[in-house]
Amino acid sequence: MKVEEPKFRCGNERAIKELIAKYGYPYSDWMQDWPYEIAESKEIGNYFIHYDEQTNEDKKFSLMEMLIQALTDIENKNHFDENWKYLKQRIIKDFEIHEYTIFYWSCFNVETDDIWKISPYMRELWKEIKE
Repeated sequence: MKVEEPKFRCGNERAIKELIAKYGYPYSDWMQDWPYEIAESKEIGNYFIHYDEQTNEDKKFSLMEMLIQALTDIENKNHFDENWKYLKQRIIKDFEIHEYTIFYWSCFNVETDDIWKISPYMRELWKEIKE
C-alpha cells in the first residue's frame, strides 16, 4: 500500500520531563526512543486517565506513544482488543496530533510478516480515517 508520509512529529523535552516527574521513569539524552523504552503495559489504565486529563498537545503526543507501546506489550488477546478500543477512540478524536504516530506504527513500507502486533490495527485505522 502506497501512502504519503505525513509531516514528521516527535515528543518534546518539556512534555517528556513532565511525564518523567509524574511516573518517576528514567531518562537520558541517549534514550532516543524514550516513550517506547519506558512504557509499561501494567500502567495502561493510568496512561489513559492521564491522557484524558491533558489539554497540552505535546504531552498528549508523548502519552499516546507510551499508550501504543504499552498496548503492543499486552500478550492477552482479549485485554489487547479491549484496550485497543479505548486507544482508537482517542486517536480518532485527536487525529491531528497523532497522524504521524499512526503512520509510523502502520509500517506501510514493511512486509506484513515483519511488523508490530499493532500495525494491522493502525493500518485499518489509517484507511478508516483517510479514505
